[in-house]
Amino acid sequence: MGQKDTGEAMKRIGIFANVTREDMGHHVERLSGLLKARGVEVVLHEDLRPVCAGLDPFMSGSELTNQSELVVAMGGDGTLLRTAALTRGTDTPILGVNLGRLGFLAGAAPDTLDRSLDRLLTGSYEIEERLALEASVGDCGAFCLNEFVIERGTLARIIQLTSRIDGELVSGFWGNGLIVSTPTGSTSYSLSGGGPVLHPSLEAVVITPLCPHSLSQRPIVVPARQTIEIEVFAEHQDIILTADGQTVTTLEPNDRVTIRATSHPVRLVNLEGLSFYELLRTKLDWSLADPAAADADA
Repeated sequence: MGQKDTGEAMKRIGIFANVTREDMGHHVERLSGLLKARGVEVVLHEDLRPVCAGLDPFMSGSELTNQSELVVAMGGDGTLLRTAALTRGTDTPILGVNLGRLGFLAGAAPDTLDRSLDRLLTGSYEIEERLALEASVGDCGAFCLNEFVIERGTLARIIQLTSRIDGELVSGFWGNGLIVSTPTGSTSYSLSGGGPVLHPSLEAVVITPLCPHSLSQRPIVVPARQTIEIEVFAEHQDIILTADGQTVTTLEPNDRVTIRATSHPVRLVNLEGLSFYELLRTKLDWSLADPAAADADA
């Protein structure tokens, strides 16, 4: 995972967006106009119909993914995560246009859209392959690019979970829940829970306990090829499984959630060629105002 490929020029591009933003129609119409002026055919997700009535054609998620050479995700990181679920199981790359607060996964911004599109349409970009996960519990399945979380609901107190890796018991503990995160998601909820930051090229998964009632419980990093199983203790109720912040299902006593890597990675477009460490410095504010002065003081 984390492989970077040289890009190719695009002729047909799909647009998926966060339609809850009041100004989203304006942003989509602007992007659509810029693309069409460059000779690119534009297709839109059917959810955009109410805010972009003057545009066409509109398509379902599967049609949009299968008929586009690339899908633009307009919004914040949450929109890009939903787009990743939309394109799951395909090789269709995603370009995030950040209209949100952090935009850690985005490859472009509205104020540089003209320049970004020129780079995109001349093939001056890289595609990064990111590890994704799938989970199953009973007949229910789910997908995530960032993380799966098993946690107590609004009524539950602390809960008891056990974890197994490739069938071998790893731990059992009381706490608020458990996060199973990809390297991409290691800078999200897992990081807030005390988990490590993983480089996105790693084929690994982080298991992070949430507020464990044991000082010895710590996050653990395991190979992505291994299968993770999380079991809910029999006495508990009101426990939920979420995928990238969206509720998947309520877990019943003795339910077992099985998590493994997907066969297809998510492909993200990197237009600016920024390294992961540059993103950490800028997005997480790890930079120093004057590194030379800091070195001198040391």
